[in-house]
Amino acid sequence: MVRSIVIPHDTERRPALVELADLGAFQEVVDGWLDLIEIPSIGVTIYMNEAARLTRGQLNTRATAFWWLHSAQPTDYPVILGDVVLTGVGDRENEGDVPEAVIEQIFHRDNFVVQVRPYDRSSWCDSFARFDSVFDAALWCLLFEATMRPGARFRVRSEPPIHIAELPLFGGDRSW
Repeated sequence: MVRSIVIPHDTERRPALVELADLGAFQEVVDGWLDLIEIPSIGVTIYMNEAARLTRGQLNTRATAFWWLHSAQPTDYPVILGDVVLTGVGDRENEGDVPEAVIEQIFHRDNFVVQVRPYDRSSWCDSFARFDSVFDAALWCLLFEATMRPGARFRVRSEPPIHIAELPLFGGDRSW
């Protein structure tokens, strides 16, 4: 059994942490033969349907954004189609279980902030773009990267949830 994360293309369906027993279980999730995409920076393999490009499968915006966020070469697979499975790269000790850090990033309840490093600066700055999903934050990073002039860099950082009652307000009043 390999502990994996299934990311459906349908955004109405939530990602799920599952255990898949064998190759047939992976093929059932992606609905066909497997195409592998490696993300070595986080020790993850993405399994998608090999024929999805030929059959014009449904765009998986969350998997595409996640790939873009963690890949050194995001344009190798400009879009990821259909339902996908994330696993670890595998070794003799953990049999390819998805890394705990990835599980935490996808299922954790923190907020995510998009940070920017302007063209001529060496430090990162928080933007006003904040999200409760790593997928939404990664998608906005992708959009910012595509629309800004070359040189600006973007990344996603996790931060604890903000409770409005804890925020200081001008004038000394606190929120009701």
